[in-house]
Amino acid sequence: MQMNEITDKLKFILQKEGIKNAKDSDVAKMLNINPDTFYSMKFRNSIPYKQILHFLNERNININAFFYEDSLENNTPTLDLSYNVLKYYDVNASMGGGALNDNVSFSEVIIDEKLSDFFGSKDCDIIPCIGDSMEPEIKDDSLCLVDKSKNFKEGGVFAVNTRDGLFIKQIFKSNKGGVYLHSFNLSYADVHYQNGDFLIVGKVVGTISRI
Repeated sequence: MQMNEITDKLKFILQKEGIKNAKDSDVAKMLNINPDTFYSMKFRNSIPYKQILHFLNERNININAFFYEDSLENNTPTLDLSYNVLKYYDVNASMGGGALNDNVSFSEVIIDEKLSDFFGSKDCDIIPCIGDSMEPEIKDDSLCLVDKSKNFKEGGVFAVNTRDGLFIKQIFKSNKGGVYLHSFNLSYADVHYQNGDFLIVGKVVGTISRI
């Protein structure tokens, strides 16, 4: 669904609540978003899922009905709260591709809470993973779910920022100080980084790959 369609549905709800000829500024106000920011999001087709879910929650409107049904005219089901909103980062990992920081753009995606429960993480980020260095466990072009709250554990698979880019690797402490990054694909040699040359972003708790 496009941002324009979502805005029209939100206007329809506001009109049913008594706001005649609801405008974009009315929608922005109800979502607690600055109007200028809202116009920019609409132009970029950037959907503010968290604000919309809160909006729907307050009105007891079903998420599936809102996003997937053509009309809300006769729809008054209870809200389904079994969803989580994750950040999908616009940066590639495993073979490099840039660091993960506050300046990296991201979009928000909704996933079923059952999927979050399966991976054991309620609050994780999604990072695209390219290359074959972690095959066969992590396939090329997979999506890695990274939990920033998980503590470092020797031999775990983590997303790590380095001076050479962002990687998904198995991490071990080094006797020389620092760590070395290990690839499951034995065609790739281990890479050593001294303290200060790397930053562990979070633990990989699962992956999603194409068949």
